[in-house]
Amino acid sequence: MADGTVEASEAARTDDTELGWSLGVLFREWQRRAQAATADLPHGPRGFQILATLDGATPRQGALAAHLGIDRTVLTYVVDDLEAAGLVARRVDPADRRAQLLALTEAGAARLAALGDAVAASERTLLEGFDADDAAALQALVRRAAMRLHAGEGEHDACRIVADVAAVLDAGAAPADPR
Repeated sequence: MADGTVEASEAARTDDTELGWSLGVLFREWQRRAQAATADLPHGPRGFQILATLDGATPRQGALAAHLGIDRTVLTYVVDDLEAAGLVARRVDPADRRAQLLALTEAGAARLAALGDAVAASERTLLEGFDADDAAALQALVRRAAMRLHAGEGEHDACRIVADVAAVLDAGAAPADPR
């Protein structure tokens, strides 16, 4: 560490307390690659997430903000830009005229299809070095953890989720069934 760098021991890198660091490294690299893949889209990866969420759905703007964990005010600006680009359309919710429903336009659906391929390719390169089974297992476990927390299953027991992931990755054991 004399040269100003931080060197972690192998034990520290494999310690359970390093999950946050590991997820952070993966997320930052995912974000960098997704930004490159979506550079010409308003708001890059965030814009892509919005388009992907609107694929086949017409949620209220407030529900979309809650689903994606985006501040409602920030979402308004992002949707303004996506709408100006002709990718998203707003309409008044007939059940509550105060609310806006969002939908993909035809141009938005076409752009999503093209960007989906580019983002998927960037995600595949992120996991290079893993064999196909390990890459699929990692993706499935991360998705499972996210869906459990997002859907409100159980008590949002992050320790149990980490234990499930560690059990599968470290010991090859099946994760505990939450049901």
